Amino acid sequence: MTKTIVLLREESEKDLEHLPAPNEFNTQRPNLRVINIQIKHIMLYLLRDTYVEVLEELEKDLHPKDLKLWALTFCCILILCMCAEMVQITSDYRIVCALDDMSKSRDGRDKNGNKASRDASFDVCRKLDDLPIASAESSFHVVYKTIKVKEGPKREQGFNPIRDGLDVVRKAKLGSDVEEFVGRILDVIAKHSEYAPAKSSIGTKVIKKTN
Repeated sequence: MTKTIVLLREESEKDLEHLPAPNEFNTQRPNLRVINIQIKHIMLYLLRDTYVEVLEELEKDLHPKDLKLWALTFCCILILCMCAEMVQITSDYRIVCALDDMSKSRDGRDKNGNKASRDASFDVCRKLDDLPIASAESSFHVVYKTIKVKEGPKREQGFNPIRDGLDVVRKAKLGSDVEEFVGRILDVIAKHSEYAPAKSSIGTKVIKKTN
């Protein structure tokens, strides 16, 4: 028999103030399970607070529609999408491990006594695609799709250096750092385009994801 104690954040902070300082005895024989729970608890709120802070700053940067913030917002949204993809990979990995446990157990259940299904992993991945990833992409697309460089062509379809090349960066006067950044992205696209079934589709995908 075990007991599960759940503490809210406010309660945890109050309790920490009354905890005695560690002595020589309990530092030599620490409870690893308690330490593990405490670390996960702190990291959970740290990640949540950081995530909220990043989203708030991102919203502020997208609001003025400033070309000087293009590289910063592009990197921020790209990192957020990568984090979501990491969650997708982790979720699927856990399901695969659970399915492996089920195949080895006598009762057909995993170590936690549950019956896992690959459909659950697919559902999580689809929700992440349809909600945070799609939202991040659409927010970026909407903002920079309506921005045009002053010296650009009349039929220009928004600001998209990855689609239109380094000339757009120079016309927007974004500086050598952004020019080098875009150049490296274009080099990566060119380097790996040979692995695609059709080279023409690469440009289309890049335009959709960065327009």
